[in-house]
Amino acid sequence: MRLLSPRPPPGSPRFTTTYTAPSYTAPSPRAIVIREHALPYLPPEIWIMVLEALPPSFFQQDLGRLTVSRRWYSLAFPAFFTRVEYTPRVISRLVTRKSKIMDRSRAMLRKSQRVVNVVIEGIGPWCDPRDRCYDTAANLRRFCLMLIEFKELTTVCFTARWANKSWKADPLQLDYLPLRTIEPYISLLPQVKVLDLDLCGTSVTNEMGGPVHLCPYLRPLLCRLHSLRVRMRCICLDAVCSTDEEPISVGNLVLDLYLGQVSDVNPKLNSSMCCFAPNPWDWSSPIDELRTELQSLATRMPWPQRAEIVHLAPSGHVHTWDALTDTCVPNLTEDSRSFSMFKELECNACFAGNDWHMSSHGTA
Repeated sequence: MRLLSPRPPPGSPRFTTTYTAPSYTAPSPRAIVIREHALPYLPPEIWIMVLEALPPSFFQQDLGRLTVSRRWYSLAFPAFFTRVEYTPRVISRLVTRKSKIMDRSRAMLRKSQRVVNVVIEGIGPWCDPRDRCYDTAANLRRFCLMLIEFKELTTVCFTARWANKSWKADPLQLDYLPLRTIEPYISLLPQVKVLDLDLCGTSVTNEMGGPVHLCPYLRPLLCRLHSLRVRMRCICLDAVCSTDEEPISVGNLVLDLYLGQVSDVNPKLNSSMCCFAPNPWDWSSPIDELRTELQSLATRMPWPQRAEIVHLAPSGHVHTWDALTDTCVPNLTEDSRSFSMFKELECNACFAGNDWHMSSHGTA
């Protein structure tokens, strides 16, 4: 496909850049010839058609492609790439490669990036050994230092994935993605006002490899952020407990206790558990104490005063509980579930008490 424009004025400099994009209608690639001086004469509708035909992954694999033209970048980035997903491979390239192209890419990202989604991918024994170098704590730390220079950055999301899919966060599963305490990375981003921590597929550890109680690190964020969403395998009251003297800045707080389709037999395995259980089999739900604390916290929150808990109801539907109204509404973004062993509880109301009662062996 050749993009043409009216003939430039006589004597104007001629500069042509050849850019190859993958074709999704034919096996062979096609060349797009872009004239740098001709870009202003192209209607924006034509550029929109070109950009819509390219998937986001086309640019994620090589961020330098967005810098083929400054004018193209200024049109493409605000319209399509305000939210960029950074995989361990992309992060490694950004923090380690030194070239003029990468310097230009980093400079443009610092000026325009508003939302960053940091993906933490799992590396298993069957994976390519060359991929193991990408998912390192050193790269993540250097990347967070780079994000300090992103002046327009307001939102950061940490998402744990395994093999590019949502990891089943079974609390009895031992092979979780290793992640050293995320607190240093959070403290490095003072300009961020919206934080999304989707860490249900991780095992947070310290420098020595031992477990880390992450909830106390979340509490100070209530006085710094405007919006916070947390989804972890284990969560307790320490995440939302604050004193009356502390000013609360968070106006939007969502605790997602639904971990996804982990178990088709026992619904309790599909929900977050308390951080400290009396024994390995007593995975008690923290929802009751969290509800009480959120109701107290919601009265001190600024507008829009949204404090919610996403949880799995006895009916098998995913519900969202509102702390201000003390009501549950179905969450239509999640599919309903059915558990044969708990058929008699489907008509129960949420928080009826002992809805997911289990014996010491984890069975009904």
